[in-house]
Amino acid sequence: MNEPVQPKLAIQEPQVLDFQFHGKAGEFFRIWIVNLCLTILTLGIYSAWAKVRTHQYFYGHTTLGGSSFEYTALPIQILKGRLIAFGLFILYQVITNFFPLAAFPIMLLFAAVLPWIIVRSMMFRHFNTRYRNIRFGFDGGYVQALIAYVLLPIGSALTAGLLYPYAVCRQQRWLANHSRFGDTQMSAEFKAGAFYSIYLSALFLMISTGVLFFLVQTAAPTLIPLIPLVILPFYYLVYAYIKVQVMNLTLNNLRLGEHRFESRMRTLAYLWIFISNTFAIVFTLGLATPWAMIRSANYRATCTSAHIHGDLDQFVQAQQDQQNALGEELGETLDLEFGV
Repeated sequence: MNEPVQPKLAIQEPQVLDFQFHGKAGEFFRIWIVNLCLTILTLGIYSAWAKVRTHQYFYGHTTLGGSSFEYTALPIQILKGRLIAFGLFILYQVITNFFPLAAFPIMLLFAAVLPWIIVRSMMFRHFNTRYRNIRFGFDGGYVQALIAYVLLPIGSALTAGLLYPYAVCRQQRWLANHSRFGDTQMSAEFKAGAFYSIYLSALFLMISTGVLFFLVQTAAPTLIPLIPLVILPFYYLVYAYIKVQVMNLTLNNLRLGEHRFESRMRTLAYLWIFISNTFAIVFTLGLATPWAMIRSANYRATCTSAHIHGDLDQFVQAQQDQQNALGEELGETLDLEFGV
């Protein structure tokens, strides 16, 4: 007797939600120009308020599933961090001017402190980022930051760059695997070989172009004066290629629980935006900066999606319930913020 065939359960396809950016250049220009003028008039003190206003605008105009992000940091918190950093810089200049031999021990001390600064900075940024009233979080530790941001870069310098792709891999892995949304941990399984592939491709591009320049110099010496005009766009091309490929690799391997992300940035499109933005800023003496920032943010959002398994509202509600139990255990990170 034939056994009854069990019906196959339908596999539910994930819901694809695109990130959207709704900022307008003219609207942001008014914020930007006020920030610039007040920062100059206050000798830089207002820059903390300018940063908060800028972040609040870009976060608030970036949406996913119809809801926008929030930036909740207070300007005075950022100002305190900047004043500390400025004071330490002045102290370093004074000490090294009077005691030049102290420069090396101070640099060693900075290398030891740098991982702590990075950890605190990431805690600050994540804690002050919210989506549907749920805060992000970061729980990375000092030792892993020391390896990724100090020891491996030093090893990269000592090995003529051979360890650099591995260092980038470790940094991206550390950032991804210690980030969370509410109580749900993010994760990413990065393979060092994928990063080596990106940087080796960029190296091959550089070598190929170098050979081409040499052949042009040999075969047509009259074209030599034009070579410098080609070098800068070529440098931009290599930069754009690495930037786009690392971004795509990172986001395409990032997971939030059972949810995942997708990045579809393209090198030539990014290169065009980067070069045209640069020329626009230069030829307008900086006045096109807001337009360039809006344009870049819009492109990144357009190329990014979230693949949600199940109902987004239920997932967010679950995070809200868990966050109520978490309390404010990261509140002590609010007194310091450094850009890394």
